[in-house]
Amino acid sequence: MKNLLYSLGGLLLLTILQTAQTQAQSQGNGDLRVMTYNVDEGTDFVELQNATSPLQFLVAVGQTISSVRATNPPARMQAIAHQIIAAAPTLVSLQEVDQWSSGPFDPVAQTCGQSSVEFDMLQELMAALSALGGHYQVAVQAVQYAFPPMPGLILPSTFLCVQVFDYNVILARTDLSPARFQWGNPQSAQFVNMVFLPTPIGTIPIPKVSASVDAAFNGKAFRFIGTHLESIDAGIRELQGAELRAGPANTSLPVIIAMDSNAQASPAPQDPTYLDFIGAGYNDAWTEVFPLLPGFTCCQAPLVNNVASQLFQRIDLVLTLGNIQTQNIALFGVDSASKTPGGLWPSDHAAVAAQLVIETL
Repeated sequence: MKNLLYSLGGLLLLTILQTAQTQAQSQGNGDLRVMTYNVDEGTDFVELQNATSPLQFLVAVGQTISSVRATNPPARMQAIAHQIIAAAPTLVSLQEVDQWSSGPFDPVAQTCGQSSVEFDMLQELMAALSALGGHYQVAVQAVQYAFPPMPGLILPSTFLCVQVFDYNVILARTDLSPARFQWGNPQSAQFVNMVFLPTPIGTIPIPKVSASVDAAFNGKAFRFIGTHLESIDAGIRELQGAELRAGPANTSLPVIIAMDSNAQASPAPQDPTYLDFIGAGYNDAWTEVFPLLPGFTCCQAPLVNNVASQLFQRIDLVLTLGNIQTQNIALFGVDSASKTPGGLWPSDHAAVAAQLVIETL
């Protein structure tokens, strides 16, 4: 009997969770919709981090671009566009929006030839949004890191050079009347604290950035901030969180932070960076609405080709500070219907879309 009760309880929890994850945002009067989405650059650079010799690094570069190609960014950007259209956010914070280029490498002369763009994820996403009838513009495009052309080897014998630009992006809707929605003061800044990755070809800095706009919705002003905090080093991540609170979030305006925090909010134990934000008075939009549901947002398999979803932690967050109430919140890109025609998940992350009300003091 006890096992039966446990099974029924688990089934009920699963049903509630699936409903919470896939619900459409309601048509609330005067609501503000925001979204955060790590769209997945196609690699975690694990091979580069593990390389211990110049040859291993050469092969790692080849493995990296092969992984990116296998994740089919153009098809995934179309799938992500469908999720954005479904959520209908006014402002969107995007992370890992990359431009990948490649070109020939001469192993004798040790030189890279002219490269050409293979994937421009922002261009592909904007085109997909437009084709679906979406009305969005790029409010901020902040360079997070830019790796110059690096020699690589795709075994057994294909030499090439690979270059990548990684961006954090904020999108803003253009089809709302100025009386209802306005934005301005686009800003971006690199965090002082960052990871420096030692490699066989030298130390590579891995900077992170924040991006923000000041906006008004139905005459109520606020600051919207997007960022992607450090994943490798928890201590650096905590310092970046402190920089964010002391920098762009240090304003008299109500604040909305929509980010891939890389700071685990669930399951326990909670990451110190997450606890720092809560201790500083920030509200977690997810727990305001679903305090008992985990709301996992990360991570699918590296090649995003796993059949069943394997999200296991919540790190993608919408945090608010000031006179803001969370009306509703949902996950997007978490069910099989969101996959590409080729069976890939839109991203290794789920998107989080929140419906907020900025209240009058």
